[in-house]
Amino acid sequence: MDQHYELLTRLYLRLKGYVASNLIFHSDQWGNSRSELDLVAIRMPHHSQEYRQVNVPDYLDCSEARIEVLIGDVKNYAKLGDVKFNKGLRRDRESIRQLIDWLGIYETITNEQLDKFESNLNLHKNKELNGFAEFNEDLPLGKFKFKFTFFCPSLPEWSGKGFKYIHGKEMIDFAWECLNETSRIKTCSRRYGFDGWNELESYVRFFKDKTDKVTIEDFEEYCKNPLRKGPSA
Repeated sequence: MDQHYELLTRLYLRLKGYVASNLIFHSDQWGNSRSELDLVAIRMPHHSQEYRQVNVPDYLDCSEARIEVLIGDVKNYAKLGDVKFNKGLRRDRESIRQLIDWLGIYETITNEQLDKFESNLNLHKNKELNGFAEFNEDLPLGKFKFKFTFFCPSLPEWSGKGFKYIHGKEMIDFAWECLNETSRIKTCSRRYGFDGWNELESYVRFFKDKTDKVTIEDFEEYCKNPLRKGPSA
């Protein structure tokens, strides 16, 4: 189910206006890597698709004034206490340096920047945090917001205390609002050829083929169907 959760997360982020990739942190030892990260996503502040007429609260608190850089992992755990970034990233300054290098936003990397990233990659230790772990930077390239979070489809809604994460119901509900065909919208046809969604096509069809609002449990059952196109469960 992990791969299905990752692709659901990519669909959610794409519908939110993010361009996303995963990232591998390289080792100097042959045959090894330091760690990996499921998501590095970029969203521009003037992103808009009003013609879709999707009017729901913005759970991700997307910035309308800054270029947003989202650092995230997809976690399939039953307990929130188990949700952490991989040790090979959060405890390894060289991995953190590779992450900052890959982003290409800073002209030079200082210890202060490494400290900021390391602190936010260890957000699970921050007992005073009640929201997203994030910080702003005003740089020659522009104004940025760096946000660190987790996508946890198997967990219930965030309680409002501790680090904020994205739960399964939020992802399913938002994708449903964007993709369902239960009513026609004058400014945006929701019926078209779906092959342009590439590896996300089967997940888009899940929402398109339903006449009633779906749940995360419906999605999980759909992913177990051997006749469905896409990664096997």
